[in-house]
Amino acid sequence: MRKLYVPKSESELIVLKSLLDSEGINYFVHNDYFGSLEVGPSIDYYNTKTIMVAEDQYDWAAKVLSSFVTNKGTKKGRISQPRYTLLDKIRMTLEAFSFAWFMPGRMRRKKK
Repeated sequence: MRKLYVPKSESELIVLKSLLDSEGINYFVHNDYFGSLEVGPSIDYYNTKTIMVAEDQYDWAAKVLSSFVTNKGTKKGRISQPRYTLLDKIRMTLEAFSFAWFMPGRMRRKKK
């Protein structure tokens, strides 16, 4: 399986799944249900939803989805990954540090 696209929202994922279904393309959504839990920051291969397709169907699937995601940027018929600005990178770093407060740490027992 090959990574095809990472949708930005649930509604975008639903539309992309329906496009692939209508063309008869076999696909797999990595973290389809677990990714819906929205547990803190989005981390690749942990809670980010990713559409995966077979190698032999990748070119056709990319062509089908490129008509929908043209405003997101395509390059030579292949769907490109998003480019993050400096502000986006700073925001993601601050989110990672600010969400660290909910990570469980060592529990210290008080002495009696």
